[in-house]
Order: sequence, then C-alpha cells, then structure tokens
Amino acid sequence: MNPIYNEYYVSGKSVNFIKKLWILNNSEDLPPILNKSVPPNGCFTIAIIQGSGLNIKHKGQTKNLPEGIYFCGQITEKLSIDILSATKATMIQLFPWTPACFGISDAHLFTDKICLANELIHFKELNLDIMIDLNNEMICNFLIKTFSFLLRSNPNIELITKCTQMILTNKGNITVSSIASSLKCSERHLQKLFKNFIGISPKVFINIIQLREALDDVVYPNDKLSTMTQVALSNGYYDQPHFNNTFAYFIGTTPKNFKEKEFFLTIKNK
Repeated sequence: MNPIYNEYYVSGKSVNFIKKLWILNNSEDLPPILNKSVPPNGCFTIAIIQGSGLNIKHKGQTKNLPEGIYFCGQITEKLSIDILSATKATMIQLFPWTPACFGISDAHLFTDKICLANELIHFKELNLDIMIDLNNEMICNFLIKTFSFLLRSNPNIELITKCTQMILTNKGNITVSSIASSLKCSERHLQKLFKNFIGISPKVFINIIQLREALDDVVYPNDKLSTMTQVALSNGYYDQPHFNNTFAYFIGTTPKNFKEKEFFLTIKNK
C-alpha cells in the first residue's frame, strides 16, 4: 500500500453519488512530493485539504491551494500536483451526474477550474472544522445528509444521468448519435444538457472515459492485449495513430513513453 496515495470505495446510499475517495497524505517528516500528475477522469471533485496545502499546475498556470475545502469541475487535460510537507488531501470523487442532483446547472463555468467550495451556494454548508475530524465513511455520510434537502430530479437530470451511465457502462465505446437515438432525444439537446450539467460536450466526455479505460490496459497489461495496437483496437480506436493522438492530447505523452510512476492512478491488483 502506498503511504502517500490510497483509495476508499464507498458503500450505502453514498454509492449513488460518490464514486470513491482518494487520499494524498504527506507527513511532516517527508519532503514535498513534486510533479505528480492526474489524468482526466470524467468526475467532479470536492477536495478537503489540511496542513500546508497543494500546488496545482494546469494549462500553464500554477495555483496554491492552502487549507480549505475546494470544488473542482471537469478536467480536460492532465494536471500536476505538488503535495507539500505536512499535508493531507482527501479527494471526494463525485459521479458526473451528482452535481446536477445537488442543484448545479451551470457546470461549464467550472470546467478546468478549482474554486473554494463556499464560493458556491450549493456547498456553503461544508465546514472544514467539522470535516477534518471525520473518517472516510463519515465524510460520505455527512455529504449525503448535508445535501439531502438539495437532491432533486427532473426530466433533464434523469436524462443526463442515463446518458452518462450509458457512456460509463460502454466504457466510452459509443457514439453521441447512438445515445441520442436510444434515449429518444436530439443530439443538439444532449449538447445543451452536457454544457449545463457536465461542463463539456458529450463527445469530449466519451473521449475521456474511453481514454481512461485504455489507460488501465496500458498500466495493467494482460496477455490478450500484449501490443499497443491491440490495446487501441480493443478500446474502440480506429488504429494506433488515433490512439496515440488522443492519448497525447489528454495525458501529454504517447502510450509508449508513458511513465506510470509520474501519475496518481486507479489502484488495481496486477
């Protein structure tokens, strides 16, 4: 188990809204952990940061995140994290439909952005003094209880939920037109819903989910997918150049030159 990076998968009512927690913990007797990257994942994130804080580098800008609670919208390119000494950061990974259920309908304003949670009316109830004393399970229960009065559903939220779940189930190997046909709505309507509730287009969201599935096959290879061409084709890419170009756009390097030690990645049993 990595003492710096660990994961916690939720249970109970939380599983409908929270995918998992990932915890960055750098004790005070260790130097800063520098330039560890995080690839896009299609989720939103609430970050609880204790101690010295994090430095985030993304799209050519560096931002210091001191102790506090933050909300992160959809990320469309890898971001780099410095974990300062004596810092713990608990990242609550929200499913793509969760902010819509919590009342957020202007998600495009937060794409590739990180802001203090209390800047959003939806998250003003989040209190650092309370949350830093909670364990992982208690954090999840606290969020669901706190936002239970906000939880809502309407035809648009139900549609965006079904749409994103369909993309996740198909591991990104699906087209916008087939989704629209299956859900009996227009592609134009889906584009509008994604802008409002997800913050990116359905095509970009599909590309991110497809890429994350392929990334798992690069990091955790198996005998059936022994070459990059096989990885590309099995994940729905036309050919290896198509896979290379998409990978480089989101990850910043090609699959061949990818170095997993430079990234925080989903933990799986090899």
